[in-house]
Amino acid sequence: MTKFHVISWNVNGLNGQIKRAACLDFLRRHSVDIAFIQESHLRSIDTQRFANKFYYTAASASLSSKNRGSLIVLKRNLSLNILGKYGSEDGRVSYIKTIIAGHKFAFISIYAPSLYEPDFFSKLISVLTQIHDYSFIISADMNACVNLTLDKSACLSTSTQIRSSNELQDFLSAFSLVDLYRVVNPTCKQYTFYSARHQSFSRLDYLLSILSTDVPVHYSSYLVMVFHVHFACLHLTSCYDVLDCLRGIFTACILGPAGYDRPRPLLLSC
Repeated sequence: MTKFHVISWNVNGLNGQIKRAACLDFLRRHSVDIAFIQESHLRSIDTQRFANKFYYTAASASLSSKNRGSLIVLKRNLSLNILGKYGSEDGRVSYIKTIIAGHKFAFISIYAPSLYEPDFFSKLISVLTQIHDYSFIISADMNACVNLTLDKSACLSTSTQIRSSNELQDFLSAFSLVDLYRVVNPTCKQYTFYSARHQSFSRLDYLLSILSTDVPVHYSSYLVMVFHVHFACLHLTSCYDVLDCLRGIFTACILGPAGYDRPRPLLLSC
């Protein structure tokens, strides 16, 4: 049985050497095998700077300027046969293709626009359709809510939020993807982002896959806002029944507007 510890992390910039070192040290201390990184803010020529003797950047999407950025970071001693990799020119989508226990997987990191762009999801669908024969494990900062009732604290939604939510739902349907967190917590109100401007909470970060016994996913925990950024983690276990795995006790952290730098632990029993 092969296990992978996978983390999704919106780091909000990796241009500082001290922050890069701290993030890499965090990955090592938490025994992370695969890290999905959003908002690296690294230029194309700098993506390999996010590496040390324990980790390296296997795939990246970046710009010539210091914004956006999506990375797939792997532990150096990880026995993973990479069949191919991709990084979009707009700095929003990166992925690697591999085979685990005879199954073809694509590990995909997505950073969606913070402001609504009407063609984003159509472009994303076009990119992922090219690897439709792989099972997707997607980490995404979608900057949109799947469920406007459960995934945001504010009662009212703008027309743009409604449009983004509908398009995100259509994207999930196009590839038969499920929100792994919602599979375990169908009615929980928990958030990954606090907007000081709007004084509201939202759940914008997702771990997505196909809910099938052929997809060996063991969802272990969902953490939010570590180091002032979005954060989530899961376990991937080969030859494992996902319906048996998606049960247990999960830990999470949420932040309030008055304690932005102090995560409050929340224990979820499922």
